[in-house]
Amino acid sequence: MIKTDLKNGNPNKQLILDFYSKVFGQANEKFAHAVIADNYIQHNPTVKTGKAGFMEFLALLKQVSKPENPKQPFMRFICEDNFVAVHSQIEFMGKENATVDFYRIENGLISEHWDAVQEIVGSKPKVIGTVAIDGQEDSAVNKKIVARFVTQVLIGKQTAKTKDFLSDGLDLSNFETDYDSFRLHRVIGEHNFVMTQSEFEKAGTRFVQYDIYRLSNGSIVEYWTVRQMIPEHMAHANGMI
Repeated sequence: MIKTDLKNGNPNKQLILDFYSKVFGQANEKFAHAVIADNYIQHNPTVKTGKAGFMEFLALLKQVSKPENPKQPFMRFICEDNFVAVHSQIEFMGKENATVDFYRIENGLISEHWDAVQEIVGSKPKVIGTVAIDGQEDSAVNKKIVARFVTQVLIGKQTAKTKDFLSDGLDLSNFETDYDSFRLHRVIGEHNFVMTQSEFEKAGTRFVQYDIYRLSNGSIVEYWTVRQMIPEHMAHANGMI
């Protein structure tokens, strides 16, 4: 059984959960064809864009041998409007990977996909932790808190303000700050969870980065990150952002 939290019955979350179970779990091509939009936009650098590109990828995925007793994936869902982000820990080809998949859904169809994949070495990057949505937390307020933290502390280097945002269990050493440039692209939030989509450059190499924050009573209390290098050449012209 996939470990997640879908108590609020969000249909977009359920669509993506079914997509994981039926497409990635069962390689169900019929279901994939039914839920992927014809003009599907792909940002994964190794998969061709469009529905045809995804179906080609799925055909290749079916050929990959699977372990006899695969580990059940750990998944954290964050949904805002027509966007769904999935933060997961999945075993693939003998490796444990931390992954963020980010979907845009239009008219009940999966219309756009971004992602980042990072191999877990030791205990990093961390994935395991809280998944429950706390409906008492205000999504809009928490998005503003995270946006200010990123712009003032991570980008603006105003380190004296760090404690204005972080709980006692976190400090600036939990965050990557050694980069030459950092650009925030998108912020989505669902009550106590906020996810940011960013890119940064370090020593001439560009990365895409997804950060997941859990907030409580106005403070960031838990944090996860997944980053991936942006390759020079991709299977499409859409970029990773």
